[in-house]
Amino acid sequence: MIHFQKLFLATFLIAFGSPLLAQDCDHKTYATTPTDQFQEHGNGIVTDTTTKLTWMRCSIGMHWKEETCADVPVHYEWKDAERFVKRLNGEGGYAGHSDWRLPTLKELESIVEHRCINPVVNPEIFPVTPPTGFWSSTWDKEHEKGVWLVYFLHGKSYMGNARQEWKLRLVRDAH
Repeated sequence: MIHFQKLFLATFLIAFGSPLLAQDCDHKTYATTPTDQFQEHGNGIVTDTTTKLTWMRCSIGMHWKEETCADVPVHYEWKDAERFVKRLNGEGGYAGHSDWRLPTLKELESIVEHRCINPVVNPEIFPVTPPTGFWSSTWDKEHEKGVWLVYFLHGKSYMGNARQEWKLRLVRDAH
């Protein structure tokens, strides 16, 4: 009987766990990425007026539709992420720009909203962000296959194996 209860609970959490674990923000706490810090361009990109970086609002695989992100984000091994970015830029880019790139670890950490969890982003600026890892362009100097990523469930940074698959959010320098 105990085995059945554990199996039922595990099945329930897998099937219904995601809706029960919605983003939670403490709005009484200082925002680290306030909405007014970003200039919206209306085409699925925003510019952070503090860092002077322009970000895609949606994770790669999703697209900007009616003020939100639609479809399903995809994940890539790190080498494939680099190839994707090169191909994207070579085929005309996104939102009129063809100089997109993977963000550095520091740049990716700059969009973490510390007053939120699951995911740790400003949902007005980066809607429907999956609470998972996103690749940076920063290699770990001590590990041959180690590349840094930010895990957007809780905002911590980790070194991942370049052969693992994680999500992408691209950035460009604002000109």
